Amino acid sequence: MIPGLAWAWLAFFLGVWGLGERLGERTVPTLLLAYAPPVLLLLPTLLILVLALWHARVSRRALLPALLTLALWPLYAGLVWNTPQANPTDAITLLTYNLAGATQGRPERLAAEIRAADADIVTLQETEGVDVDLTRELLALLPEYEHAQAAESRELLTLSRFPVVGTRAVTLPETTRIFLVTTLNTPQGKLTVINVHFSTVLVSRVLQGQVGPTQSRREAQLDILRRETAGLERVIVAGDFNTPPRGVMYRDLQRMFSGAWAEAGGGLGWTFPSASPALRIDHIFSRGLRPVRAEVLDAGGSDHRAVRAVLTWEG
Repeated sequence: MIPGLAWAWLAFFLGVWGLGERLGERTVPTLLLAYAPPVLLLLPTLLILVLALWHARVSRRALLPALLTLALWPLYAGLVWNTPQANPTDAITLLTYNLAGATQGRPERLAAEIRAADADIVTLQETEGVDVDLTRELLALLPEYEHAQAAESRELLTLSRFPVVGTRAVTLPETTRIFLVTTLNTPQGKLTVINVHFSTVLVSRVLQGQVGPTQSRREAQLDILRRETAGLERVIVAGDFNTPPRGVMYRDLQRMFSGAWAEAGGGLGWTFPSASPALRIDHIFSRGLRPVRAEVLDAGGSDHRAVRAVLTWEG
């Protein structure tokens, strides 16, 4: 019985992984598979392994599929391992951080976290504030940064040690969210930074059959991002993508850009929820700049963890 269970679980595990990876957002079931926290598959895997070890005399054949499933799980969960490189002299450090509207941390705490990260560029999401004027207080607490924010929305804020030479909002269909496109004048030339906050995939709405509108909005947002970055040689796209490192949308992002975590991170890189992370949905992507280091910072005053990356210029 146990060997059959172990082999069946391995087949199920591979099926979940394959369908979530290849089909992802195209159907409701595979969307749920792609966006499910990887720990949901780890717990049954450990249970089957314990059963196989407990009954090793009669179930030794179960050890192979159980161990194989356990060995494959880190890859399914998004584990990467890159050797950290020394920071080049022309490196740019970028921090992306969803502040959750200062509902879990005061502006003073959030500003201290941002300053401690010592980033040249900071892309912030959910900066409209709930009980405080978060943008105003952050700018007062971080006078060393220039800033960019659109009149259309206070939900995104970009900070920069480099001069800001232009900024504009890109409106997104069927939502109040925007992309904030900022042009910076760096010592190496012009750099475009796009601060993003993609629409959220809410499992409750998916289960209620309301996946269509969210799916179409996210596809439209990706198409707009593709259009906005077409022809740009040097661009950084960073923010809360609400997208784990699986599925069709993430593959499209990988084709368009270099992923900081995939190329320079170490570990699982989970960012949400901050207290007990189970998903990596905050990302830093680039074109024309090569990631040399990436890290997820410790839990702070938000429900997300911040991601920090060091990038160097290509060409």
